[in-house]
Amino acid sequence: MFARLSVKLTALLGVVVVAGSALTLASVTHLTRHQFLAYVRQSDRLRAQELSVVFAGFYEEQGSFEGVQELLRPTPSSDGGTMMHETHAMQGMHGPMGRMLFHSAVPERLLLADREGRAIVDTTPSPELVDGIRGDREHGVPVVIGGEAAAWLWVGSMIDSSFSPLQAQFLQSLRLAVVLSALVVALVAMVLGSVFLSGVTRPLRELTVAAHTIASGSLSVAIPEGGRDEVGTLAEGFRTMRAALEDSQSQRERVFRDIAHELRTPVTLLRGEIEAMLDGVYEISAESVRSLHEEIGILDRLVSDIRSISTMDGADFLLVREPTDIAALVDRISAAFQKEAAAKGIEIETQFSGPLPAVAADRGRLSQVFANLVLNALRHSLTASRIMLSAEPYGPGPDGVEVRVSDNGRGIPEEHLGHVFDRFYRIHPARSRATGGSGLGLAIARQIVEAHGGSITAAGNPEGGLQVAVRLPVGPSGPSTDSGGA
Repeated sequence: MFARLSVKLTALLGVVVVAGSALTLASVTHLTRHQFLAYVRQSDRLRAQELSVVFAGFYEEQGSFEGVQELLRPTPSSDGGTMMHETHAMQGMHGPMGRMLFHSAVPERLLLADREGRAIVDTTPSPELVDGIRGDREHGVPVVIGGEAAAWLWVGSMIDSSFSPLQAQFLQSLRLAVVLSALVVALVAMVLGSVFLSGVTRPLRELTVAAHTIASGSLSVAIPEGGRDEVGTLAEGFRTMRAALEDSQSQRERVFRDIAHELRTPVTLLRGEIEAMLDGVYEISAESVRSLHEEIGILDRLVSDIRSISTMDGADFLLVREPTDIAALVDRISAAFQKEAAAKGIEIETQFSGPLPAVAADRGRLSQVFANLVLNALRHSLTASRIMLSAEPYGPGPDGVEVRVSDNGRGIPEEHLGHVFDRFYRIHPARSRATGGSGLGLAIARQIVEAHGGSITAAGNPEGGLQVAVRLPVGPSGPSTDSGGA
């Protein structure tokens, strides 16, 4: 895939470079020709003005333009070169004026016409072109004699837009230099582009291999380090994904181990008691059957809690939100556990601070939360004599309601406070199984609270024991689907 990507990107780079070079060549050629033509026209006009002075001097010396062609004919020099034919009008001239007729043996294009438009001197190769120029005296340079124009002069580009051989050779050399420069730039760009693309596709190729390895189930693959660009961000995302997958796999394995361990205990007890009855060790009686029924009840609660956890982990976890009176809900939970608490010598009290705002929440799910918290206090606070359910508003709005469930029992060590909402976490495993807990009640409570957009925390109670605080925002009403994943 990346081999094809490299080819595609290299080809695209080549097309861009070639297109850019062609556009640059065309624009530079056009601009250079245009500017060079303007320069040549200006130079030719200055040349025509200088030559008009020479022709005027010739006319004044000779009395006519007869024989002026001899003025333009080069004569061999003693050193084998060429020299111009001088007249008295040219003798004594120094600097540019003294060498303005011929610089080489190649004659320049020149047209000299009299007042009637007849050609006096015509070196142009196109007679039909001359006919149109003769009438265009506005663009010619007059040869002024005695204050009047005796003739008109056109030189080089004043006749047509074509260049002389030397000028055309110069433009051709310039064009060739631009082409060679464009080719060199294209070659360098292709080489550097290939190196750059290799630096891009190599980490992508390594990330692809790592992704396939992760997809096959191996999370130990090394992910290449990236820079600060998008490829580096992608590599960092892969590392984050791998860490999340490793954590998820570890949690899944731990959950499966915990579920197997939790199911094994009641199943082992059931099988042991049943085998003892079958072997005649235990007598089959109402008491023995009641013991089996209790073990089945523990097993049933464990299966129900596991099912609740899996339901809340799913994407179809539905909360039916509606305005809920938290005070009424807390009172109902308190009343539901009064009998069980009284049997253990524990008093359940409620306390509310000020008017509480209605919370948009799923009443059934919140009832499950508070029931789990009270049930946890009843089962695990063996030395407690009181359980307090209190509620008060929080925030300036107020923004929501905070409900606290606290007891005055023995409490739990501080190092365990951060784990009480973990699945299957038990401070005293043996005593927890004896009380019939599944180790999932607080984990279920946390998932439901967080699905409502709230928070749940555990801390030590100033009066001794444990205090669990649940914060529920006012929130929107109506049904919503929330993921309750912790």
